Amino acid sequence: MSEPIHEMRHHLFSERYRVTASVKASGILENLWREHVFCTLWLDDQVQSYNTLLLDVQSEPELLIDLPLHFPKQIEIGTVITLLSRVDGIICGFRSTIIRHDAEGIVLQYPEEIYQLQRRQLFRVPPTVQDPDEVEIYRQGALMVAGRMQDISAGGIRIMSRCPKDHPFQPNEILTQLVFRIRDSQPLHMPAVIRFVDNLVAGATGVVLGVEFQDPPAADQEKVAQYVQTRDREILRMLGIGLRSSAKPSDNSLRTKLKRWWSH
Repeated sequence: MSEPIHEMRHHLFSERYRVTASVKASGILENLWREHVFCTLWLDDQVQSYNTLLLDVQSEPELLIDLPLHFPKQIEIGTVITLLSRVDGIICGFRSTIIRHDAEGIVLQYPEEIYQLQRRQLFRVPPTVQDPDEVEIYRQGALMVAGRMQDISAGGIRIMSRCPKDHPFQPNEILTQLVFRIRDSQPLHMPAVIRFVDNLVAGATGVVLGVEFQDPPAADQEKVAQYVQTRDREILRMLGIGLRSSAKPSDNSLRTKLKRWWSH
């Protein structure tokens, strides 16, 4: 499963996801425009998001986007925006600034950089019953808390944990490290940040944490990515989605529906 697009804006804009080929970057914008793909827009790192469309990408150095519904009327020129979308199931996006308002929409500065998440970063998979799932959560100025991995992607983990006895978990809390194992690995040590905290049910003593890795060791992240890819293939086989068949299934077949559900 893919991570929610709202979570992606916190770690998409790093050098490793930057599209270095200018032709490819332009092609991504062209696809968003030609396919009328809905985009999600944020103002200067605010929580509120808006849906919009690219209306014109041919007038470099400017872009034109549709005026989102309920968009604030008083927005200063130069306000920074973040825009994310999906192209062929892959999350991509850019940062830009508002140049002016037109009768047709909002004019943005043509982005200097386009970012695209690698396909393998999108998958979120649960461990098998035989796979290790224990996670140790080390916090600044607080006791270590033990939890269990619900699912994992190359970018982070969803953890089920008891509520701490000292200080409650908080969104954006920096974790000094997570310690966990995946299949056939030694313990991995990952610096991380909590992106969301959800109570299991009202009054429950447990929570679900959405945790994002922060500058993890490259070798350890590669191990996680390989494990996630392996588990994704195992799940596809379990669902009866053949990986060796070259026949293209019908758009309305059960196989295609299951594959779309798992990939998105």
